Amino acid sequence: MAAQFIVWHHLSAYGPMADTMNLSWPHLIDWLYHSARLAVQVFLVVGGFLAGQSVMNKPITHPLLLIIKRYLRLVPFYILALALISFAVSVSRTTIHASWLPSVPTVWQFLAHGLLANDLLGFEALSSGAWYVAVDFQLYMVLILLCHSLQTTDHKRLSIGVALLCIASMWQFNRVDALDIWAIYFFAAYGLGVLAAWSKRSKFDGTVFWLTALMAIGALWLEYRTRLSLALATAVWLAIKPKSLPRWTPMKRVVHRLSNSAYVLFLTHFGVIVLFSAMWNTSHFYDPTTAFAVTAFAWFCSVGLGLFLHEKAEVPLHHWVSQHSKQFLLPKPRVAVDRQGL
Repeated sequence: MAAQFIVWHHLSAYGPMADTMNLSWPHLIDWLYHSARLAVQVFLVVGGFLAGQSVMNKPITHPLLLIIKRYLRLVPFYILALALISFAVSVSRTTIHASWLPSVPTVWQFLAHGLLANDLLGFEALSSGAWYVAVDFQLYMVLILLCHSLQTTDHKRLSIGVALLCIASMWQFNRVDALDIWAIYFFAAYGLGVLAAWSKRSKFDGTVFWLTALMAIGALWLEYRTRLSLALATAVWLAIKPKSLPRWTPMKRVVHRLSNSAYVLFLTHFGVIVLFSAMWNTSHFYDPTTAFAVTAFAWFCSVGLGLFLHEKAEVPLHHWVSQHSKQFLLPKPRVAVDRQGL
């Protein structure tokens, strides 16, 4: 659901179809533009929740290897998506004359995106979702480094460390908009997700999560932020949600496939918006109802493309990268030396 809201947010933010729909449904377009983007907070919390589960009860002895694995998980398809979007932009440039269309990319700009540092280095984004991939990678690095430096046998010090950084983000860093290219700005939501995952590990971790949730309420009293409210509600739901029975229904299968393809959808739908905007400009349609129908069809095509590329490109690419990088990423075993035989 969060992924679909993000697609509709961008459909309302970019392109001539949104301008046409705004003539008849200004309140709907305004809500999609200003409120639907808050669904990113669900991504952040769930991302923290899954990352917290992946490192729970596991000693982090090789943090650099885990960070490299995460980079290789995110970047290969990310680069492919940027290439596809750049192609879509290039073929649409003659028909779209708007400030939201990215400029012609340079080699250095593409390299900065590949390093997930385009915002930090001041380069223009090539896609609407580029910033999130970079922030997600930053957040994962922070979590892994915290786990490596604070881990103990009872995990108490680590839980407290994550909670303190989460609280610091809620109360201070999340209130400074200029920091929205850094992990510390988003750790309020991400940290809540991590602590929600750990809350079911022990009574102590559960107490840490609920105390952090209370501090989040205090941060909202200090300065109310809708994004933090949604992050808190999502984290609380994940913490109290009972495990469902592993019984598959047709609806669960649909949701499962859409959820698995959410990353691909997030990265590729901007290219679909560009192509449909170019077609709209050449069609000379002006009716808001037609604009809504074409926008809905663009959304449908975005979801279909996400499902297709997830199965035919992202999964095979991930398997190929994993197989070919395994020999470099596996920690080398220590060789016992027979000193008496030397």
